[in-house]
Amino acid sequence: MSKSSKPSKQRLNSSKAPAHARRKRMRARCLDPTWSTIRNVTVRVGDIVSVRRGDWGNPGYDKDEGGKRHGGKRGKFGVEGRVLRVDGKSGTLYVEGVGHAKADGKEEGVPIHPSNVVVTKLDEGDPLRLKKLQERIGGDE
Repeated sequence: MSKSSKPSKQRLNSSKAPAHARRKRMRARCLDPTWSTIRNVTVRVGDIVSVRRGDWGNPGYDKDEGGKRHGGKRGKFGVEGRVLRVDGKSGTLYVEGVGHAKADGKEEGVPIHPSNVVVTKLDEGDPLRLKKLQERIGGDE
């Protein structure tokens, strides 16, 4: 069975994909020096990521307000923080330090697409994940 190149069919298949396939598509670039030969990884809770694009990729100078859309000036660097939650259904993740105040004053996280972040430090709490990464680079360490 051949795959279609039509964008409409690509979007349809992406939205109808099973949960495990959607979760695997949530990948981001890996800039962890320990795993320098790996280009990208599936983002997990506990990974340290740096937001590189969007309003939080260029936050205001005081880091409390996002970029232009939130009324602040654009800064030079993105927010860096730990991944707090990964939402496989919507394909977004929530990063520590990226949020805005709700009407009642409570802080609420802002969803970020994985393509807008880079992983700067992998969470090394899962030995199975480390073993699979080791296999990907061709070592048996």
